[in-house]
Amino acid sequence: MTSRIRSAIPLILIAGLLGTPSLAEDMLGTAGPIRSFGFGTCKLPYPARARGECDPPEVSATLPADVRSQQRVVRARQLTEIARLPQAIAELDTAITEQPGNVPALLLRARLRIPAQLTEATRDVKAALQAAPENADALATMAFILIGQDDQAALQLATDALVRDPPSVDALWIRAILANRSGRPEQSEADLDRAIAIEPDDRRSRMTRAEIRLQTGKAAGAKEDLDAILAAGSDLQALQMRATILAGLGDDSAALADLNKVLGPPGQRVLPGPARPDLVNMFVQRALILTRTGREPDARQDLETIVALGGNRAILQMQVYLRGHGFPDLALNGKRSDQLDDALRACFINSACGRGIAIRG
Repeated sequence: MTSRIRSAIPLILIAGLLGTPSLAEDMLGTAGPIRSFGFGTCKLPYPARARGECDPPEVSATLPADVRSQQRVVRARQLTEIARLPQAIAELDTAITEQPGNVPALLLRARLRIPAQLTEATRDVKAALQAAPENADALATMAFILIGQDDQAALQLATDALVRDPPSVDALWIRAILANRSGRPEQSEADLDRAIAIEPDDRRSRMTRAEIRLQTGKAAGAKEDLDAILAAGSDLQALQMRATILAGLGDDSAALADLNKVLGPPGQRVLPGPARPDLVNMFVQRALILTRTGREPDARQDLETIVALGGNRAILQMQVYLRGHGFPDLALNGKRSDQLDDALRACFINSACGRGIAIRG
């Protein structure tokens, strides 16, 4: 792998959780964060869905309490699949009140609380494990929660989960993250190989393997994973990563094609909107390619868009970078200027300089 690629793509292991589902009947997955959300078979417009017109029927109050509690889990899963998350959690709250040891309810509620409510999620998983200490999905979910807090304990939990449920794709994905964090990318890739062999369409396993392959110098293999993700549907993260790989391999035309799928045709004016570093960085990446291929008017329009989307903070970050990469006299004022444009043009032409520019959130 060229240094251009290694420098351009950070390893983002816990990302893209809302991607393409692996299997329609198991789009939520079984452990760790929910794999994906959608709108099921409901074809109503969003306002109707938001009013609950796609919601499944209420659970009958005439059922015995334990049966009613289990049926609420089924309904909560259906609500989750159509992204009615507050309603799903409310249904699980009732299910757990009716049956405090309802492990599926505790586990699903915990997973819905990741990552925003980790304290509450941890409490739910601990309750699930108290009721069912051997539950592989609860063990794997606890492993995920502990990432960055106690990686060694998390790695052991993920391994324990796989002893109990060897074909668990979600547990394999979680252990792969932990193995890589522990400095064992080869073990991480092996776990992901197993996960993808079981479920070839699992988006997050392929994305994580692509990131690890880039980290270990396997750009062609990373591109194969991204190609598979994109064959299943549009995916901004995969397009951005593949564009960087293609540019690093010298295929500016293909890289530009990927970027244009997200950003629209070069040269068009984009109205200001929320500052999204991923989107701003795609414009930076395209401006670099356009400059390198002699399309400076289009590159200048992308610079205008970078300013519109990223604001003064984005300009200041570029100025700081350029000051440290051959332009020590550049002003640090967060303002657009001819001096900044000239420095960026010179940096973009020099790939060793241009590949490092990135706008942080």
